[in-house]
Amino acid sequence: MWGQEDLSRDYPVDQDGFVPFPLVGRVKAAGLSVREFASLLTEMLEKDYLVNPQVSVSVREHLSRKVQVLGEAERPGLFYLTGPTTILEILSKAGGLSKAAGKQLVLVRNQRPTGGAGGGNTILRLDLERVQAGDAAQNIRMEDEDTIFIPKANAFFVLGEVKTPGTFPLDKEITALEAVIIAGGFNEKAAPTGVKLIRRTPDGKQETISLDLSRPVSSDRMARVQDGDTVLVPKGNAFFVFGEVKKPGAYQLDRTTTILEGITMAGGFTEKAAPGRTRVLRSSPTGQQGIMVD
Repeated sequence: MWGQEDLSRDYPVDQDGFVPFPLVGRVKAAGLSVREFASLLTEMLEKDYLVNPQVSVSVREHLSRKVQVLGEAERPGLFYLTGPTTILEILSKAGGLSKAAGKQLVLVRNQRPTGGAGGGNTILRLDLERVQAGDAAQNIRMEDEDTIFIPKANAFFVLGEVKTPGTFPLDKEITALEAVIIAGGFNEKAAPTGVKLIRRTPDGKQETISLDLSRPVSSDRMARVQDGDTVLVPKGNAFFVFGEVKKPGAYQLDRTTTILEGITMAGGFTEKAAPGRTRVLRSSPTGQQGIMVD
């Protein structure tokens, strides 16, 4: 603002689309062009406060990067990233945890296709106590389109190709198939033969159990869901990369995807990986087959 240096600075647009401005309070910016917003602000200032104010408005940064917080936060919803932002900072924007929150959260990260390779989702199970303590290994930076699920204590997740994915209370013993039914059942894109039951063991490691829920008579259908488990239902033509890779999760399979490309899509091996002991687990009508790959 010309001649008003104390008013000339950056003003953020809040989650509701308003700009908090001195003298006039919150001014709605959502849905307005830069010129329209400048005209509105000029009119409001000229009405009661300044004589012939000279208002110039420019956009310093478009808030196109966003993340979602679901579950047991005080104010779950959509939040914008204005710079490097950690999980703890996003949880703070969401009002912190509710009293019903459990001890873990699930971060679902969308991996965009790159270099002709298909995309997919990375599923990270994180310890809330370590996140709140600022542990850099758990309190990681958020990326565009990340989703944080915060479950209730004694709860489980169903993610992927079901009709109503989300967090559900675990108030009785249920199987993986019953968990899928609670989440509305499989949708038309689901691959029931490739369901994964993901849980964190007491020593902090992630355990993944492959389940085929397509067969009417199968012991897989009786697999029990435990507190904090995630049931992940993939799309058809998908594959999973788990273990000592940087971005474990589900990825889209095309006709030319090799094992090396699959590992690359999952971020490559971690420092703890033993590449010579890599195994491909393949389901068939007669059961699951393990193939060693060097």
